[in-house]
Amino acid sequence: MLELLEPIAIFTHVARAGSFSSAARRLGISKSKVSTQVADLEHRLGVQLIQRTTRSLSLTEAGNLLYAQGEELLRGADQAVASVHNLNDATRGVLKLGISQSFGTAHIIPALPEFMARHPELELQVSLLDHKVDVVNEGLDLLLTMSEQLPLGMVARPLMKCQFLLLASPDYIAKHGVPERPEQLVEHNCLVYHGEWHEHSVWQFKRGDDYCEIGVSGNFRVDNAPALKTAAVNGLGVVYMATYLLENEIAEGKLVPMLTDWQLVNHLPLQAVYPRRKHLAPKVSAFIEFIKEHIGTPPVWDDKFTDIFAKRK
Repeated sequence: MLELLEPIAIFTHVARAGSFSSAARRLGISKSKVSTQVADLEHRLGVQLIQRTTRSLSLTEAGNLLYAQGEELLRGADQAVASVHNLNDATRGVLKLGISQSFGTAHIIPALPEFMARHPELELQVSLLDHKVDVVNEGLDLLLTMSEQLPLGMVARPLMKCQFLLLASPDYIAKHGVPERPEQLVEHNCLVYHGEWHEHSVWQFKRGDDYCEIGVSGNFRVDNAPALKTAAVNGLGVVYMATYLLENEIAEGKLVPMLTDWQLVNHLPLQAVYPRRKHLAPKVSAFIEFIKEHIGTPPVWDDKFTDIFAKRK
């Protein structure tokens, strides 16, 4: 078994890089050694792992299976080394982060200089993502996501729950009026988030014991939440918007909250997602704790909506 560890590690780098040459450069060995090790691994296992052409390579079913396990193997080795290095609680190495695009751009990226100042020996590799993420295959140590569909076999740790407001521009309200109850939204042009894996076209409301779900429609759907806000500011329709996306639009009169005595019920938590393992790497734990501190409880961006939230029953 021990003699297979090196070729499995080399194969995993090939699969990750997408080519023998790139893997060889990253490993600091010759391309011929990489090719020989992968061929020897295929011979020993009795299966084809990589389908080769003159211009590209792709993984077979067996190759994909071994690649996923190889990533886990390398992560385990990285964690073991990190555990030894971090006996003095130092946080070092490379931290590979995946972050939901709109939330990351607005609230995580601006905070990263402070985190890196606290941990100068740590290098960050950040991917801003807006698609269904395979944490293992994309080589991530940690995913911060608001997706309702979480990867299988992962640990999901909730960090905060999103609050929502129903909003429209003064121009839209002047032309179409303000709904007095959620049911009247069927008469309005509602702006809908429509992503690859989810469409938020059923809006949920609660006031005391009164609960309703409203199927809304409109002439504008988009797979980017900030784009929904821009459309609403420009008078296109009504938007059901997470408060973390709002800056000064309400204070500046660009957007007007509606149905403020109703609670908008959309269970969308920010979650820290990482592979299940016995010991969490110090660099991952440090980042999670930093983000919790940075966001606050309740989130700092909700401070300006205290008066609105107080009206909800």
